[in-house]
Amino acid sequence: MSETVAVPENLDALQTLLASESVVLPVGNQTKLPLAVDEHARLVSLRELSGILEYEPSEFTFTAYAGTPVAEVNEVLRERQQYLPFDPMLVKAGATMGGSVAAGLSGPGRFRYGGLRDFLLGIKFLSGDGEVINAGGKVVKNAAGFDIPKFMAGSLGRFGVMVELTFKVFPLPSHRQTIAVQCSSLANAMQRMSDAATSRWELDAIDYRPGTNTVFLRVAGPLEVNQVLVQEISDLWGQDVKPMPDAEAFWQSVVELDWSDSDLSFAAKIPTHPVVLRSLVPWAEQTAGVDLHVSVAGSVAWALCESQHEVDQLDHLLAENSTAGLVVRGDCRQPKIGFWAKQDIASAVKMAMDPTMKFPQL
Repeated sequence: MSETVAVPENLDALQTLLASESVVLPVGNQTKLPLAVDEHARLVSLRELSGILEYEPSEFTFTAYAGTPVAEVNEVLRERQQYLPFDPMLVKAGATMGGSVAAGLSGPGRFRYGGLRDFLLGIKFLSGDGEVINAGGKVVKNAAGFDIPKFMAGSLGRFGVMVELTFKVFPLPSHRQTIAVQCSSLANAMQRMSDAATSRWELDAIDYRPGTNTVFLRVAGPLEVNQVLVQEISDLWGQDVKPMPDAEAFWQSVVELDWSDSDLSFAAKIPTHPVVLRSLVPWAEQTAGVDLHVSVAGSVAWALCESQHEVDQLDHLLAENSTAGLVVRGDCRQPKIGFWAKQDIASAVKMAMDPTMKFPQL
């Protein structure tokens, strides 16, 4: 791999660069460094292809270059009282729209509204031979053709170079409120998360911090409605329910993966369910140099680890539970940990999308 990262300034320069390199791996600001490591590929950053191209507040859609920082998009949307409800990750770290799509990472807001892929409407990308391909559309009701945009979410830059992206957005809630629910055990926390997720409350986020055995519930909407819901939850679980005055800082620490008081260099995303949590949580509690946060009502866990040693332990535990994990931060040997099932359909799609193998496999 070249020591330098190529940074084309426009689409023509990108096409020329793509034609001149044998293997290319597109990146953004490299906020998820393990996903941008390949010794055989030339890294190509899209950070100069930046800016919002179209924004239709009345249609609740926008189109932006792939290299546009998520922070810039959030600021523009906030001016019109709109937002991306899935809580984009690593915003302060400098994540771009294209990098966010490629990594497929979503934050706590995914619980109520769906993940990043559910808000991606259209995409313009370059195939391995430099052809410009437009897929999806710029309106919410467009349903023509294969849903390639959603396929590109989580593709890790292995099928094409994303150039432009179109998203739908939602109105910004007028008020948010977070409460902390103290639990007596992991089983108690899992039961309360399940009860909250299936209730009529329509919560905005449901997260769990095993280290403090606390479930965090976020409500979003009109103030009067929020107050009614919080009171109902308090009536159900009594003194275990406490208000959180500094909730915004808490949720930001989750999306920035920096909630731990310790200096933990590695971060991994783990899809979870009750069986996995019953193994993962005790391991994290008994292992020094590990801090765990469970999100989306128990369906995603984020593990912060001190060193490769803890990552290797996590790798073994996930493999035993037939579960895949993805390291998104840290100088790791391999971002894919745990058990990743080989899928023939994935190989077939890769061959169809990238017949010249211009982009590396992960």
